[in-house]
Amino acid sequence: MKRIVLITLLAMICGQSSIASNHSVFDDFAKDFEAAVKNVESRNFTEAIKTFDFLANEGLPEAQFNLSLLYYNGLGAPKNFKMALYWCWYAHLNGHQTALKQIEQIYGAITENLRNDVANTIIEELLVEAKEGAQAPSLNLGKTYTNLLVTPDYKEAYVWLSIAQAYGLEEASELLDTTAKQLTLEDILLQQEKAATTFQEINP
Repeated sequence: MKRIVLITLLAMICGQSSIASNHSVFDDFAKDFEAAVKNVESRNFTEAIKTFDFLANEGLPEAQFNLSLLYYNGLGAPKNFKMALYWCWYAHLNGHQTALKQIEQIYGAITENLRNDVANTIIEELLVEAKEGAQAPSLNLGKTYTNLLVTPDYKEAYVWLSIAQAYGLEEASELLDTTAKQLTLEDILLQQEKAATTFQEINP
């Protein structure tokens, strides 16, 4: 069983490495990424996880996804489903195409309390960035409020998706419409006022 897990992990990571080298976002980190993959292939997981951690904190979704896999499988560090979900969610937010499938698998291995703990940690981080004027976190907040929390917070999601729409971010309008369907008209009007106030505070 351990051998199967290792082979599967290697296949997934090696498959992602070719994608990574083809995206301009990886131009500055291609050598580091390839070195991490080679460390996995040679079973030097401790070094691999260090490099993927560095790249994950630089915002590279493939590195975030691979770091999640290592934590989930207990390679390079003891198994840590909390960290696996944390990094896989960021990989999803940053556009990794298969992260959601891995997230569903992680859900089956954790409690709802742990899922909410990870969600709230990410929300706190995104709020700091959004309130400092970064635009992408507003959209990511909407996604996290609605899809990572066990019980979605549609009211807060509406606020931040409204702000994301004001920035002209793709996906925001469709997600905002979907979120609005979960709220009463009174709720929507109140959250519109909150969104307007928050937007003005960020963009005086």
